[in-house]
Amino acid sequence: GRIISARLSRRDEPFVVEVTGDGRPIEGGTMQYLALLGGDESLDPAQGSPEWDALLVDYRRFGTLAADAIVAGEALQPTATAATVRHGDGAPLVIDGPYAETSEAIGGFYVLEAATLDDAIELAKEIPAAATGWVGLRPMEGWYPAEGDPEVTGVRYMAIMYGKESAADTPGTPEWEASAAEHGRFVSEAGPAVLGGVALHPVDTTTTVRVRDGEVLVTDGPYAESAEVAGGAYLIQAADRDEALALAGRIPVNAGGAVEVRPIWVTH
Repeated sequence: GRIISARLSRRDEPFVVEVTGDGRPIEGGTMQYLALLGGDESLDPAQGSPEWDALLVDYRRFGTLAADAIVAGEALQPTATAATVRHGDGAPLVIDGPYAETSEAIGGFYVLEAATLDDAIELAKEIPAAATGWVGLRPMEGWYPAEGDPEVTGVRYMAIMYGKESAADTPGTPEWEASAAEHGRFVSEAGPAVLGGVALHPVDTTTTVRVRDGEVLVTDGPYAESAEVAGGAYLIQAADRDEALALAGRIPVNAGGAVEVRPIWVTH
């Protein structure tokens, strides 16, 4: 199932919280979680079908239920529209298709704000994707909407960073700080092309939520174990696909990493 229509952000300033070493917020604070929505893409209903319309209703119902907790969210177009920019020793290499060829695909995301992980799980179980696929909750270091609320004039894309985790993916380390500085330079140079960004805690802080026959199934870790994991994401805008891929080629990633670029699904 796909996430349908949510505001890019209802915050004008970056939201950053002080957390413990395992990604939990300090007592009295709230935490933001990236909820990645995944499932078997072949089971998605055809756009315009009665099943599609029913799915829209379900997501709108969740949007109303969780309005105070939803900070951001977008739906992604199918993986057939994806391209991957792989970084190596030479110039970035562009390959048509998603980062990983698998039946289980990310169909969208929410940024959710909750006081505790249990509260985030309570929200996640109500997301329609949990009933047909899975929702991966991952604590965030922060959601960073673009400064100045730039006008959206181009096609919007989600650029998801993949690679092997390193010290640069652990908040508070010198490597993390150096990587953050690189991303700061990228955002500054990209200007209004960057609409927002997500910084994540390591993948072992993920909690996966599924609902089957009314039973909520909660497991530690991501839905699928992989040597290379999503390390963060940007929302970007570009005049066309080529421009979006050129921008993705400038996103800092770990050595040997890659950036998957998927257009945002626009609903009316």
